[in-house]
Amino acid sequence: MRPAAAWGLVLAWMAFIALLSHQTGVEGPASRGLAVPGADRFDHLAEYAVLGVLLAFAIRARNPLPWPPLVVALIIGSGYGALDELHQSFVPGRDGDAFDWVADTLGVALGWWAAERYRRFLRERVEA
Repeated sequence: MRPAAAWGLVLAWMAFIALLSHQTGVEGPASRGLAVPGADRFDHLAEYAVLGVLLAFAIRARNPLPWPPLVVALIIGSGYGALDELHQSFVPGRDGDAFDWVADTLGVALGWWAAERYRRFLRERVEA
C-alpha cells in the first residue's frame, strides 16, 4: 500500500473516532444489556485496536519519526486517545476518563500486535 493511502486511512479512522466522540447522549454498553461497570472500555479497546492496525500498516509504509515503529504507533495512538478524552470533556453528556484513555492505548498496542502477527504469518507463508 502506498504511504499516502495508508496514512489517509489512519486519518479517516481518526475522523470517525472524533465523530463518534462528539455525539451527545450516546447509548453505552448498559443499553445493550451489558450492565458490567466499565464495559464501555471494550468499545474504546476495539476502536483503537483498528487504529493500531492502520498505524502498523502506515508506519511500515513510511515511518515519520526516527524511533522504532511500535513506539511511533503508541505515541500517535495514545496521544490521539488523550486528545479524544479531552475533547469528550467538552461535549454535553460526555466526560473524559483516564481509564478510557488507558483502554485506547491498550487497543493501539493490541491492534499493532495483531497486524504484526498477520504480517509475519504472510511472510512465513511466502517463504514456505
